[in-house]
Order: sequence, then structure tokens, then C-alpha cells
Amino acid sequence: MLTCHSLRADEVPSADDVSFSRDIQPLLANMCYTCHGPDEGTREADLRLDFRETVVAGGDGVVIPGDPENSELLRRLLSEDPDERMPPASSNKALTEEQIEMLRQWIAAGAPWEGHWAFQSIQKPELPATKDSRHPIDVFISDRLSAAKLEPVAAAKRDELIRRLYIDLLGILPSPEAVDSFVADTSPNSVEKLVDELLSSPHYGERWGRYWLDQARYADSDGYSIDGARVMWPYRDWVINAINQDIPFDQFTIEQLAGDLMADPSVDQLVATGFHRNTLVNQEGGSDPEQFRNETVVDRVNTTGAVWLGLTVGCAQCHTHKFDPITQVEYYQLFAFFNSTEDKNSHNPQINPLPAKAQKSRDEIVAAIKSTREALPEGDSTENESLRKSLESVIKQLEEAQRGIEGRFGRVMVMRELGEPRTTHLHIRGDFLRKGEEVTANVPQVLPALPATDGSHSRLDLANWLVDRSNPLTARVVVNRTWMRFFGQGLVETENDFGTQGSLPTHPELLDWLAHWLIEQEWSIKRLHRYIVLSDTYQRSSRATSELVANDPRNQLLGRQSRIRVDAELVRDLALSASGTLTSTIGGPSVYPPQPDGVYAFTQRRLSWETSQGADRYRRGMYTFFYRSAPHPMLTTFDAPNFQTVCTRRVRSNTPLQALTMANDEAIIEMAEGLARRLILHGPSSDEDRINMAFRLCLSRHPDAAESQQLQSFIALQRDRLTDTDTSSTDQAPADMELATWTALARVLMNLDEFLTRG
Repeated sequence: MLTCHSLRADEVPSADDVSFSRDIQPLLANMCYTCHGPDEGTREADLRLDFRETVVAGGDGVVIPGDPENSELLRRLLSEDPDERMPPASSNKALTEEQIEMLRQWIAAGAPWEGHWAFQSIQKPELPATKDSRHPIDVFISDRLSAAKLEPVAAAKRDELIRRLYIDLLGILPSPEAVDSFVADTSPNSVEKLVDELLSSPHYGERWGRYWLDQARYADSDGYSIDGARVMWPYRDWVINAINQDIPFDQFTIEQLAGDLMADPSVDQLVATGFHRNTLVNQEGGSDPEQFRNETVVDRVNTTGAVWLGLTVGCAQCHTHKFDPITQVEYYQLFAFFNSTEDKNSHNPQINPLPAKAQKSRDEIVAAIKSTREALPEGDSTENESLRKSLESVIKQLEEAQRGIEGRFGRVMVMRELGEPRTTHLHIRGDFLRKGEEVTANVPQVLPALPATDGSHSRLDLANWLVDRSNPLTARVVVNRTWMRFFGQGLVETENDFGTQGSLPTHPELLDWLAHWLIEQEWSIKRLHRYIVLSDTYQRSSRATSELVANDPRNQLLGRQSRIRVDAELVRDLALSASGTLTSTIGGPSVYPPQPDGVYAFTQRRLSWETSQGADRYRRGMYTFFYRSAPHPMLTTFDAPNFQTVCTRRVRSNTPLQALTMANDEAIIEMAEGLARRLILHGPSSDEDRINMAFRLCLSRHPDAAESQQLQSFIALQRDRLTDTDTSSTDQAPADMELATWTALARVLMNLDEFLTRG
């Protein structure tokens, strides 16, 4: 059982407080596993410290439970002889006195040993005792806060909460009317009604689809220096639709990893396999097709391990994992699952993503016409010949129509298995040219075994295994990343490393409660989102008290909400939303919003970027065409990943370039002008009321008296400056000066930290 309370770095726990999982195992991993861990290639003295059996073997082991003074481990740690002292000086590692004392306490307590927490089966924990019927999430959080003698902050204001919910669930801003309606609704279930409304919006799939596309390394180009365009947006649209339809996560997983292996797969299920077709394609001259193919398979193994297992399986590609129980053989057993797909250094195989019903209808019509044509009697009948030509004309029109549809939809890459599977070998030191022992598809022994089969295991077996309720990792990983999206940090901070080097859960019982709950709810992600956002913990204010800042500066105990700068795509989306210019169309080919000149000046190949016009100019950021070698500058500036490899968590930086972008980028200035037009054409006439409207459109709140007065003075100053301009030489009409004045104010609001932050 994991202990929940935390200790300061300089605090030595008593024997009763020492936890193997929290205190001892991470210490052994950091200090000892390099030479005495899973990797037999670097193991010294044939000693493993990652298994209790070898640590206390036969009573003569390194550790004698209950007898620290006669344990070799402690003797070596305290030895004055440099040839005996551990860790050796050459390792540049040394244990502190506090750490040595902790080991002494652990040995004295009998050297209790627990398996790594993440590899233990998911069990539903008991709720902490409580006097009321609060939300289970709040019970777990309150229990930790009470243990730390801390009080949570109050609930967020209603206007703050609706803005938070809109940004978190839809990625856009609420209208002033929506805010007013929510604030005025005092019914007990008002938050539930709002949440259900947002979860049913088609924009929900866009918001949460973007997170999944990060993990799928989705992009619109091949990568490498050539970086040619590809058609992958049907896969992106499949993700959006699947999330909107709340396809259970187990089915969501199976269709993406093995949709082509399902019985009579639909076009949608084939498109779903684009998940593992988002790998890079090298079109450079002289590239080795077999090297490319192996790199592609490696990417699929590493991505699958990161996305579903939360493990750094890629560390076992060249040698057995240094810290986690994943051998190099097991890595190539995972490799074998993906080693028999059709892979060339090109865009094959592909399918036409024409909707299945439309394709079926087209095929039926063509078949009927051909059948009729073949049934016509032979001969020189003018009537028969006329009918035959008419039928051929209809077929030709249908074929031309389909070509037109394919021109719009393109042909999307999918997964397809070879007729005969390839033989898989271990690659010595990760070199595909140096083949070692032959291996077959299987999963790491530290995890539950695959069900027995008469033949070899397939990708479909792997997909089913990943979402089997016996798998201890997938549900925990999914829940943890979901929590991270809503709170800025997961219950396990190292959301991409649930291995022995990763962080321990801050709230292990809550993590398991949610993981178990998700499985019981038939893997419904939409229900999970609803469950979390309806908790008091989620709905708290993000304003920290001095007590919380002093005792929990990183908000790990969750006494408040977190302030989170929005993702790169949302920076422009919020500006579009505030200006009223956002195009709400869902799906379709990627678009080309304005970007600065010269972006492709130094690319190997002149990339195409013809700025979209009309409604496409104002599409959401997730529809922006993404060149891997030269992404849209605003996306890069605000920390969008490059999608060369899997991204499970975006970093958030704070740089002067971001402020300069918000002040000077063409798109932001255009959105500010759009907001100014909205204020002038559809807003009130007085400056004070217009400022109030601008605040509500951008920040979902009213300005306070000081803010309003300051901005009224700013408007007056802007008018004076523009009036002093020699309008006769600039041909600037008074209406244009008014637009310029309010555009300046809009730029001020869009540059506020509050505008870019989900509070």
C-alpha cells in the first residue's frame, strides 16, 4: 500500500513511515540500477537490486532483513575504503546521511518489498471517511488537505467558471448572453445543465481531438527535408467524430491499432488506422527503404508504449531497459506486432475515404447498369445501341463524379497487413542490419499475459490486451492525462513515465478510483470529463491564499485550481471567438491562414502556402495545414509540438517572442480590428459601455471601475493622437480613425495575460 503523506527532503522518516515504493525503490533505481539493475549487459558482480529474491537471497544476501548492521548493502555504503564504497566515486553519485538512515530504518523493519505501484492490478479503493455525501473526488482531495492542515479556496465566480468550462471543453469563449444566462440560473443543477450542453456541442470533439492528435503525431506533411504534402485530414476528422460520438476508449483504441484486422472493416475503421500512418515518410534521394521501414516500426512501438502504457519502452531498443523490467527481447517482441504491415517509402497503402453508404450506393448503381447492359440482346437494333450508349454515359458520369470526390477527399493512408508475415529478429545494439535471435509477437512479462492462441499474435490481439481490464496501465494512464488537461498537472507528474524512474502519484487512491470508475463506465471518456468537472475540486477558484502558496506552492494537494496558458491553436481561436469572425465549420481539408512572409526562405524545397480566403481564412487552429519542417510560426511560438514523434504533454514557455507575436502578428491585428468593428457596428454608443462589451467578449467579465476609467482615458488619448494626424495627406476618414481607436483597445485586451490564460 502506498503511503499518501509527503516528507521534506531533509526529513528522515521513522521505521513505521518508510515506504518501499515511495522512499526505497526510487533511491535504489537512481543510485544502483545502472550497475545492478535489469540490464545484464552493464550488470556488475552479477548482482540485481531490482528483485527482492536477489537482494535477500538465502539469508546471505546484500540485505539481511531486520539486521542492518550486518547487511552488506549498509556496510558498502558506509565503507571508508574507496575500492569498496558504493556507489563508486566514478559514478559521481553519493547518498546523503538522511538517505542512508532511511535504508537503515527499512532494513530494520524487515526490508518489506512491494512491486512497483503501476504494475499492480487496479482495485477500487475505499473512500476516506466523511460526514457528508460529497463527490468522491472531493472526498479524496479533502482528506489530503486535512492531513496537511490546509483549507481549500472558495468556488470560482460564476463568470469565471463558465469561461473555464468553455475553454476546457470547447476551446472557445462563451458569449456574453451565455454568461448572463448561467449567472442568472440559480437552480441546483445549473452547472450540470451547462456541462451537458457543452459536451453535446460538435466543438467538443475539436477541443479534445486536438489532444489526441498530439499523441498520434498528426501532421499534413511527410517530414524530413523534402516534407511533401500528404492527405491525412480524414483521419483527423475521424478522431473528431469519434470523440463527439463518445466511442468507448477501448473501441477507439482497437479501431486505430487494428481496424484493418477486424471482421469486415468499414471505411471508417480503415481510416482510423491512420493513427500509425502518421509516421514520417522519407522521399530524399538515396534513402534506404529497409532502414526507413524499420524506423517506422520503431516509431510505432515507441508511440504505442507511450500513449497506452505510459512507459519509455524505446529505452529497450538497443539494450535492456536500465530501470524498468523491459528486456531488449521484449522490445522486439512488441516490434513483431507491427513488423508485417505494408510499408514502403511512399504513401501506400491508401483508400478512398468516400462515406461507406455513398460508395455502396455508387457500386450498386454501376452494377445494376452493367447488368442491364450485358442483358441487352446482341444485334444491330438502333434502340438497343442507343440504350447501351446511354448506360455507358451514366457510368462515365458516375466515375467522373467519384474522381471529383476523390479530388476533394484525396486518398488517405491506412494500415494493411502483408499476406505472409515477416520474420522478426532482435536488432543487436538497435542496428537493423545486425540481426540477433528470432522473436515472435508478445508483451512484457511484468504485465498480464496475452490470451493463448493457436497461431501467432496479431495487432488485434495487442489492441484488445491494451484495453483489457486486467491491464494495470492503460486506464491509469488515460485518467492521469485527462486530469492533467483539467488541472495542468497529472496525479502522476511524469505522465509519460509510469516506470520506476517516474513520479509517484500524489493521490494514489484517487488515481485508482478514477481508473476503476472509467472501466466500470465502459470506457466513456465523455462521462469521465463530466465526472471531473462536476467536482468542487475542479470548480474552485484559481486564486491562491498565502497559506497555500507557502505550504503547497506547486498546488499538488489541489487546494485551488491552476492557471493554465491556453495551447497554441487556442491563442488564435480565442481571438477569432472574441472578434466574432470564427468559422464554425467542422472538418474538411486543412487551410492556410495568414502567416508572415519568408517562412520558407530556408527550406530545402519551396513549400506552398497560398493564404486561404473567405470563411476558410477564419477556421480554428487545429485545421491549419501543418508542415513538419516549417510549422506556422504562431504555433511554434506558443509551444505546439513538431509532430516528428509522439507528444503526450505540451511544454509551456513564457518568452518575449510570445508578447511580440501578440502585439504585431498580422492575424492578431486582423482579429483586433474585427473586434473593433463588432463593437462599433453592434455595440452601444458610449465609450464606457463599449469598453464593458469588449471586456465581456474577451474576458467574460465586467471591468472594475479603475479598469474602465483607465481605458476610457486610453480611448480619449488615441482619438487625440489620430485627430492630430494630417488627415488631408492620409485621406483618413473619421470612421477609419474611430476603427483605429477601438482596434488599439482590442489589441490591449488581447495582449492581457488574462485573455490567454484559463483561470
